Amino acid sequence: MIYNKLYLIYIYKYLTMLKNKKIIKINGSQLKLYIPSDVFNPTATTSFLIRDAKKFINKKMDILDLGCGSGIIGILANKLQKNKKKIFASDVSLEAVECAKKNFKMHKCNFELKCGSLLKPWKNKKFDLIINDVSGISEELAKKSIWFKNVPCKTGPDGTDLTLKIIKSSSIYLNNEGGIIFPIISLSNSRKIIQTLKKKFKIIKIISNNYWFLPEELNKNQKKLFKMKKKKLIDFELKFGKIICNTQIVYAKN
Repeated sequence: MIYNKLYLIYIYKYLTMLKNKKIIKINGSQLKLYIPSDVFNPTATTSFLIRDAKKFINKKMDILDLGCGSGIIGILANKLQKNKKKIFASDVSLEAVECAKKNFKMHKCNFELKCGSLLKPWKNKKFDLIINDVSGISEELAKKSIWFKNVPCKTGPDGTDLTLKIIKSSSIYLNNEGGIIFPIISLSNSRKIIQTLKKKFKIIKIISNNYWFLPEELNKNQKKLFKMKKKKLIDFELKFGKIICNTQIVYAKN
């Protein structure tokens, strides 16, 4: 009877894993990933970040995938390094860490994975490149979006809480020539983020500007969105009755 129960549990876990396996199309390539419902799904911002991070990755780098989610950025970075270097990754969500572990193993990556808030798990460790994909939109909007369903997003009303903490502490975790690359999304107070960057880093480069239509579930809340814009919590443009947002991919180093 015990063996029958164990067998049924095994079958259930196996079927659940099959159900959560997805083919992610990103930057012209396809990647098989295990992504359960409580782990962040890659978005267009993930695609922008991976595309632009490629310009900075080389085989000798120690790279941190910060806010790793399913591990997609770490996996693709590791493939660019020909899987010879260890990839480092962390997330505040235990579910995300467990998910990333499965995906790193599936793609035969050499990895070190930790669970914890922002950069805290990496005390006394330094990196050549930090690829930061930690949540960066207004918490109020995140709650109404499909992006953060069952996924934590403690970013505050203007979406900057986590990003500013990372910017202020990241230099401690970078090697002398190291840098950090991350998205600044207009559904946050991007001016505040840029001002903080200028105080902490000597070299700041906007690698790309990417425009996209706000998803319908958020676009129908235009009254609230305009109130938030008036308070300078977020920013956007209105064209043809549609809200257009912007994602800047920024690289910074000293």
